[in-house]
Amino acid sequence: MHVAAAAVHDPASAAAPVQAACFHCGEPNPPGRTWQAAIDGAERVFCCAGCRGVAQTLRAAGLDAFYTRRSVTSERPVEARDEWAAYDAIAETTGVLRPGPDGECEISLLVEGIRCAACVWLNESYLRRQSGVTEVSINFATRRARVRWDGRKSKLSDLLRSVAAIGYRAYPYDPRRREALARAESRRLLTRTAIAVLMMMQVMMFSVPAYISDDGIAPEHQALLDWASLVLTLPVLLFCAAPFFKGALRDLRLRRLGMDIPIALGIGGAFVASAWATWSRSGAVYYDSVTMFVALLLVARYLEQYGRHKAADTIEAIARELPQTGDRLPRYPDASIVETVVASALASGDVVRVPAGAAFPADGCVLDGRSSVEEAVLTGESRPVARSAGDRVLAGSVNRESPLLVRVTAAGDATQLAGVVRLVDRAASQRPRIARLTDRVAGAFVCALLVIAAAVALTWLALDPSRAVAVTFAVLVVSCPCALSLATPAALAAGAGALARRQIVAVRPDALETLARVTHVVLDKTGTLTLGALRLNDVIAFGVRDRQALVALASALEQGSSHPIAAAFTDAAPPLAGVHDILAVPGCGVEGVCDGVRHRLGRPAWVGALHGHALPAGAAELPPDMIVTALADERGWLAFFVLGDELKPGARALVEALKRLHLDVSLLSGDREETVQHVAAATGIASARGGAGPEDKRAAIARLQAAGAIVAMVGDGINDAPSLAQADVSISLAGAAPLTQWTADIVVLGTDIGRVGDAIAGASRTFSVIRQNLAWAFVYNVVAIPLAAAGLLTPLLAALGMSLSSLLVVANALRLTRMHTSARRATSLRESPAIVPEAAA
Repeated sequence: MHVAAAAVHDPASAAAPVQAACFHCGEPNPPGRTWQAAIDGAERVFCCAGCRGVAQTLRAAGLDAFYTRRSVTSERPVEARDEWAAYDAIAETTGVLRPGPDGECEISLLVEGIRCAACVWLNESYLRRQSGVTEVSINFATRRARVRWDGRKSKLSDLLRSVAAIGYRAYPYDPRRREALARAESRRLLTRTAIAVLMMMQVMMFSVPAYISDDGIAPEHQALLDWASLVLTLPVLLFCAAPFFKGALRDLRLRRLGMDIPIALGIGGAFVASAWATWSRSGAVYYDSVTMFVALLLVARYLEQYGRHKAADTIEAIARELPQTGDRLPRYPDASIVETVVASALASGDVVRVPAGAAFPADGCVLDGRSSVEEAVLTGESRPVARSAGDRVLAGSVNRESPLLVRVTAAGDATQLAGVVRLVDRAASQRPRIARLTDRVAGAFVCALLVIAAAVALTWLALDPSRAVAVTFAVLVVSCPCALSLATPAALAAGAGALARRQIVAVRPDALETLARVTHVVLDKTGTLTLGALRLNDVIAFGVRDRQALVALASALEQGSSHPIAAAFTDAAPPLAGVHDILAVPGCGVEGVCDGVRHRLGRPAWVGALHGHALPAGAAELPPDMIVTALADERGWLAFFVLGDELKPGARALVEALKRLHLDVSLLSGDREETVQHVAAATGIASARGGAGPEDKRAAIARLQAAGAIVAMVGDGINDAPSLAQADVSISLAGAAPLTQWTADIVVLGTDIGRVGDAIAGASRTFSVIRQNLAWAFVYNVVAIPLAAAGLLTPLLAALGMSLSSLLVVANALRLTRMHTSARRATSLRESPAIVPEAAA
């Protein structure tokens, strides 16, 4: 159902369609007084502005499905102006509210009006004070708040009203609304910035004659220039700088110190002093400094906002891929009846039709059809892969060529894409320790700054009252804590966005910080360095039979078996026809009859017992770590098949990249020692151990930590969960078991093992930029504040210095958004995978 934002009429509209009942609540419409809105192209009538407002609010929040899913009409809002009450009735119906045990509720909200880390702190602190709220975390980059509370003590509308009470607005989170909000914020900020820059340039033109004149300007001319500057500064003060004054008033009302307070004091104080000087014809004016300060501060904020929105777009890209609807065949195999349903309403066992160019609404298995599917949303690989009957498809993937019929295996929150979105949600709703520490430091800095400014004002009033205003203004402006407040969140947002483009999600808030300090990387083997599936590497034939025919015979003997060795043969060749009486012997192999002759496939000793001949020449020369499967009939040996696993593309390059980062690399695996040593030699790992169980891996990592190492563990199996939990930071790959992904701190969504190196290098670079930003902010303030307090900096130079400081911090952080794949990564994807052996399961 689509509720149009336009086509809204006044109550007195004469052309109102005749409808007896309100479209929203179903109550009778008052005669001669109606409110209208266009819904699905038709004019609908509402009984009051409140009902019409709710309908418009639902669309704005992306909750259009409410009108299609409700079974009865809604209640009329108790208060026509209270838009928050509507969400109590619709939140759970539309799935935005996630109920938990013991009455606990969880929801993701989009908070409007957040401009800095202090805003995040304010909203978190205020929401935690509300009745029943147990957990609140807000991400500065995405404006997303994750709130948990006891639904028996508070309603959702209570939380939304509490946010509105402190000057912000919150809505159930929707990526489309966030995008619209980001565009609106950018337009407003760009408009304020453009006006401030234009006024600054004009005021500077009026100020230039006083700076360059040798003999001075006639008083009447100077007065005219001052009055013109005052008029041009008013729009800057009242419109461009309005957010700073609103923020300062809000902070004062809530009895806290935010960075808007020194900004507002500096701007307001300088303007009032300048206006008094203009009126009284005595004293100095600072219109040029005021306009420059506001203009450059807005430029810095615009650049910071641009970087934050760019990072948030990348982080949210996965969430936007969640399909909204699906075409269900309720009477399959009758395909003539098709109904469009909300994707979350699908259930396991349903059959859906996915046309070419559409996204799969759920995880499932292809029933009919053949097409190519693009799974870039989950793997980062844009090349389509072939899918036909029996193949698995994932929600969010795109069907590229022809229609497919799919039987649903998982829908809604149970899909793999929904799991990834939950990981992204966790990553986007928490802040690392260094960000929390910086927020506290910034708050203390504002307090210290106000004390210093007061002391400077009193000192100069005693020394030289004529300079007191200028010096105090310079102190407030030059030491504005914008650079300090932006140093960490700007870099974290840019770094997280760059890693998200590489399909790397930091789930735990402190994961990137720990990853940047890693000294030792421990790698699992199967599924991490290797593909984790057996492949037929070589065929050693005895006699004159064709090698391909021998593989087809082996495939026929293995058909129907679920053993990994069976999959290797069936993948290598289609089964030969005419094989029957197949019998599997556990621990030995399989046997069957072909052309009236009994054949065996399996362990050489068991296979040789069929005919009694000795092992053929050359069999003893095979490496002991190879998997060798023999094929024979009643007359003698036919072939030996050599099976093994393959290194993932980029495995060797990953190890080399980690070594270039001066990291120690180890290999721990539960496979046979010979196999593990072979893989270690192929990848260049000096320290390797095989036969290690889950507890052995955990203990090995604990010993490294006891020796002072900061350990990163990379694994993808359930048996890796204890070692992942033991490591200082853990990394899981896209194909990992769900338990492993929820244990891991960082999840690499694609199949490219080289992204593990990207994650470590990206984290290191991100925190290097954070340290640079914090160091610059500290050095700048240590130097600039004494200079301003001593009267050595004019207000104009102070405004320029502060703005350049903030611009430098933001520009340095934005360098992280250009984090590209290195040459090492480009070549690693083109290298040929090495063949390495794998022990039998």
